[in-house]
Amino acid sequence: MERIAIIDLGSNSIRFIIMQIGEHGAYKLIYQEKKSIRLAEGMTLTSRLLTEEAQQRALSCLAVYSHIIEVQKIKKVLAVATAAVRNAINGASFLKRVRMSTGIPMTIISGKAEAALGFSGVSHTIDQKDFLLFDLGGASVEISLVKNKKRIHSISIPIGAVTLTEMFQSSREVNQDKIETIQRFIQNVLSKVEWFPSEPLPVIAKIHQRAVNYPLPKLHNYRFPVEDVFEEVRMITGKSYEERQKISGLSSERADIIIAGALVIQEILRKAKASYLTISGCGLREGLFFHYYDPIYDKNGDKQHDMLRCSVENYLDTLPITYDFHTKYVTATALAMFDQWQKVHKLDPRMRDILAAAARLHDIGNLINYYSHARHSCYMTANAHIFGWTHSEQVMCALICAFHHGYSGKYLKANGQAHILTAAQMRQVRIL
Repeated sequence: MERIAIIDLGSNSIRFIIMQIGEHGAYKLIYQEKKSIRLAEGMTLTSRLLTEEAQQRALSCLAVYSHIIEVQKIKKVLAVATAAVRNAINGASFLKRVRMSTGIPMTIISGKAEAALGFSGVSHTIDQKDFLLFDLGGASVEISLVKNKKRIHSISIPIGAVTLTEMFQSSREVNQDKIETIQRFIQNVLSKVEWFPSEPLPVIAKIHQRAVNYPLPKLHNYRFPVEDVFEEVRMITGKSYEERQKISGLSSERADIIIAGALVIQEILRKAKASYLTISGCGLREGLFFHYYDPIYDKNGDKQHDMLRCSVENYLDTLPITYDFHTKYVTATALAMFDQWQKVHKLDPRMRDILAAAARLHDIGNLINYYSHARHSCYMTANAHIFGWTHSEQVMCALICAFHHGYSGKYLKANGQAHILTAAQMRQVRIL
């Protein structure tokens, strides 16, 4: 068993995770933490200096992480600094202080490397072929154009949420004239990106927000219609600083920089002519992990090509259970029935993938208790860290697990997650 610590020192926040790799390469997240340290606060385009106060905030946080690394006996540490340190005149000397005071070997990565790692984190966890990807940070935004799962263009632009907020003094009260000035500035910067797609393209964003009243406790691969995004931006920009601090789902410590950040998101979506925005909960940190993991455990990239199946198997391998003969037999039988009855049920091949996943996962609830284990399997499946499917597909799979001993309308009514499924999808659940 191996544990790896990963640190992403950004312009606004510092993020820390511990990944565990077990037997046969099965991996899982076992710890994560994020702190807002505002490392880029006080930096200007002319001075380009990390302030002593900002450095001390970062050093204090890194000292805690260093202690956790020592206690956990972690030997491998992947630590990177991005835009704020990269752009600062005193960035290199700051990292020397980090090494001397904490022992953490941190390196500065280029904007190009940051975009590449962000893309890797997304491409390993969201199964889409063509899209525009952006990662909005405090000091910059990284944008990549992806075709057939290949990143063909990338750029890092210094228009992060903190940078723009300080440039236009938009942390407190902001009138309509200033909002329009910021919009024009962003539009002008984006217009200089020569390879920006002229045809509508799906957009994936690496941002950190919470969906209000959403029944699934995760945002990774969640889709927002752009009209909803634009409405949220109008709502945010129309509020005072005190009102922004009380917005549900928004950290109060981000109330000052949210206007600039929201306007960047809005203008990217407008220029991309996107119909919806997909949120990625994975990015740079996961990209760092897979950069280490793939050459050892996935040399041919098989886990990306068959993402859902491999992710289900990875999840099973992290559980203290055996993928036994019974489960394999149920899976084989269920898929044989699906194939031979295809002319009757007329379900598309994607439903076969969902059925295969449900067959493999249907008994994991025994980890909690044999009694009502079908319901336990449903809960575990709906909350599992599995990649390669949409939220609705994950809920469908969970309900199939719940009903493998028989359909229950009473349980369905009590299950809040089922509400995201359409009537047609519920019909598919019943058939599967």
